[in-house]
Amino acid sequence: MSEIEITIFNQKLKLSYQDNEKQRLINAVETLNNSWSKFSHLYGKVTDLKIITLISLELQDSLDGMHALKDNEAQLVNKIELLQKEIKSKNAQLEEGLEKIKKYETDLSEKKHEISKVENILDELNIEVSNIKNNILKKKDE
Repeated sequence: MSEIEITIFNQKLKLSYQDNEKQRLINAVETLNNSWSKFSHLYGKVTDLKIITLISLELQDSLDGMHALKDNEAQLVNKIELLQKEIKSKNAQLEEGLEKIKKYETDLSEKKHEISKVENILDELNIEVSNIKNNILKKKDE
């Protein structure tokens, strides 16, 4: 463990820390000292304990706000996950619908082709009937 000498609330302290925590410790001290500076207008008017209490309240409020934000973030993540699942479900339904449409279009094309064949056969039959009619009329006239 290493040691660092720092100043918190205008008092020098020697603190031990893990090497990987040095920057976090420095940042925490800066935050506390900045909070102390915010209340500098109270120096001499109230006790240091009251200033420290105000700083503690402010920091606790910040922590509560961060927890609320974290909870809100978790709720939003859950909503996003639900929406993503819903989107996947809707996409699957859309794909199914598109496949059905494709099948119906294929069936329709086949039916149109069959109708065209039937129409051609009917046209041929009409021509034959017309020819037979004309032949009958010719024979009758003869």
